[in-house]
Amino acid sequence: MKCAYITEANHVEIRQTEQPVPRPTELLVKIAYCGICSLEQKLFTGERSIYYPIIAGHEASATVVEIGNEVVSKHAIGDHVALDLVNRCHICPECLSGNSNLCENRFSKGQHVLGAFSEYMTVRSEQAHILPKELPLASAALTEPLACAIRSLKKVNLQMGETLLIIGSGTMGLLHMKLGIAMGAKVLICDIDKKRLQDAQRMGCTAALDASDCTHLIEQVKSLSGGRGVDCCIITSPAKDAATLAFQILAPAGRVNVFTSYDDKPEFPIDMNTVHRNEYQITGSEGRSEIDFAQAVRVLSNKTIEVADLISQTFPLASISEAMAAALDKKTYRVLIKVD
Repeated sequence: MKCAYITEANHVEIRQTEQPVPRPTELLVKIAYCGICSLEQKLFTGERSIYYPIIAGHEASATVVEIGNEVVSKHAIGDHVALDLVNRCHICPECLSGNSNLCENRFSKGQHVLGAFSEYMTVRSEQAHILPKELPLASAALTEPLACAIRSLKKVNLQMGETLLIIGSGTMGLLHMKLGIAMGAKVLICDIDKKRLQDAQRMGCTAALDASDCTHLIEQVKSLSGGRGVDCCIITSPAKDAATLAFQILAPAGRVNVFTSYDDKPEFPIDMNTVHRNEYQITGSEGRSEIDFAQAVRVLSNKTIEVADLISQTFPLASISEAMAAALDKKTYRVLIKVD
């Protein structure tokens, strides 16, 4: 089978390898689509390293082609599935407390890390969530990022009727926006990219606000929230000013989630007494649990939200170098590899 290996920074190559054989408790799946998210982009550019060479890819949809003889689930050959490619040991304190996204063994030696930039993969049955056949497999490849956004909104306990501000209107910002709208919130989004703001407005947010003038932006947010500020704020932009902005527009008892990751260790721009007096709640979110992933599958299967408009381009596996370049372009949302 063919696989795409990142062999060093800024270099990816197609190699021919042996097709994997599933263990008795595993499924063999044929990958259909896989998204290129910020993790794959950073592995490609060398900003982040796990090991080289590595088969990256973790936002994947697939078809079941073989079932191990000890699999007890209801999977059938030909099933369409969304793949949850996080490793979970199910026995560490994090897993047992419902935070399996932070499993202390998820990157332990011997684990199968990522791997969906390949024609076939073996997975445990609980990693393959069955999809309705009418859901396009391209859209199903966005199950994983949608699950991350679901976890993020849980962390701020978003309630119906509340006002939510999302800072950053990239793929993840827009997924948060779509979910917030579906949950009955009044959703505001801000960015400095005017084209992305136009897209956000078209996709249904209450207001898409230009963040290039912070003073005017704060005035707009206060006006749109009855002078109170927002109940919740999600930071999806790695810009250092984003967190500063969040606390200038937050209502008393407001909640902030730091969703984005950073290449360095920026300090939080707020003093502890302000947090104390306003009862602010500050949290972060990393990845998703298996429960978040299952909920994302249901959201897509039930057509609660549409994600096809966040797929900017699709490339064949053989053109993965061009796909990486497209994914790194700030004008694109999600770029997919069509493996099948």
